[in-house]
Amino acid sequence: MIHIDFEVPVQRRVKSTDIAGLFSVWRIQNTATVYRIEREYQSGGFGNPEKHPYVWAVALLVDGLWARVHNTRDQGREWSTLDRLEVWLREQGISRWQVVNDLEDVGVRRLGEAYYKAPN
Repeated sequence: MIHIDFEVPVQRRVKSTDIAGLFSVWRIQNTATVYRIEREYQSGGFGNPEKHPYVWAVALLVDGLWARVHNTRDQGREWSTLDRLEVWLREQGISRWQVVNDLEDVGVRRLGEAYYKAPN
């Protein structure tokens, strides 16, 4: 799978209403990256940014370059749960995706590179 360099935010964008047309003419690959971002917009339900500061965003490979999915108002689309996002991805024809969450702590930590010793 092709990975995004998360040191630089995704600069390109694709409107969600354009996905079906681009997908049908093979301009969008059947691969997506789902990644954690800080909430940019207040929305209904889980829209409390203090209680839920992070949401999920999607980047698709359009013409070989990563593009973040935007809505028709040209705002980055945000999902509060992976369950709804999975349904949306499948509706778009996307069946392969990777999930990246570099913002929240994980349970097990790896030792730094300096401490790693390759087996002899």
